[in-house]
Amino acid sequence: SHMNTILDGRTVWCAGGFKDGYKGHTIAEVWNYDIDKDRYTAAPLLPETRGGGGLALVDGTLHYFGGVKEDRDTDADDQWVLDLVQWKKGDRAGWQNAAPMPAPRNQFSTVVLDNKIFAIGGQLNHDSQQLDQARVDIYDPTTDSWTRGPNLPKGHSHSEGGTFVSSGHIYVVGGHTTPEGGKKNIDGDILSLTRGGQWELVGKLPMPLSSPAAAIIDGKLYVAGGSPNGRSVQAKMWVRDAP
Repeated sequence: SHMNTILDGRTVWCAGGFKDGYKGHTIAEVWNYDIDKDRYTAAPLLPETRGGGGLALVDGTLHYFGGVKEDRDTDADDQWVLDLVQWKKGDRAGWQNAAPMPAPRNQFSTVVLDNKIFAIGGQLNHDSQQLDQARVDIYDPTTDSWTRGPNLPKGHSHSEGGTFVSSGHIYVVGGHTTPEGGKKNIDGDILSLTRGGQWELVGKLPMPLSSPAAAIIDGKLYVAGGSPNGRSVQAKMWVRDAP
């Protein structure tokens, strides 16, 4: 658990995370799954164990950044990159350092838009406290530098699988939220960000959900799974016209 997955053609990548359940330990494992061959292949380990970090793919390079360290509570700012072109050729490719996150945190959402990586929301710490953040940071691989993006309207985390790009818009569906001056709770909002714009509320879920899976397919928004209370999970799926 506590990892992002990304799609590279017909290959699914995953890196880091917690092993042996919610109370488990952070790992450095990196795997890819070939959908057509139904086969997993191990890739070079992360330099250190991490959980709840961000994973992205830009121009054949895999990026891993942020997350919590081995103690499951200290936020990391490291960013590591792996050249998949070299690795697929059989070269001794390994993870290299890139510009660190300006504000380390974990369980943020990660998407790529216009070849730039967005780190959206997230929380500070994990086991001691979980302080939701509204911050958005944008990484440009061409300059190896970070800039600030438009803040979310509230502190927000736990929407990794519910955050995606469609038709040039970034969508964030469900998650955990901490309004200014309020208490952490489960979120039922659907937020959207357009290029050069600010975050907008574009819809509501049938029920608040933490960590759902969501996507727009053929003009329809699908939302599945997630937790209504942060403890138990539910198996329903909903569909509506895309906002």
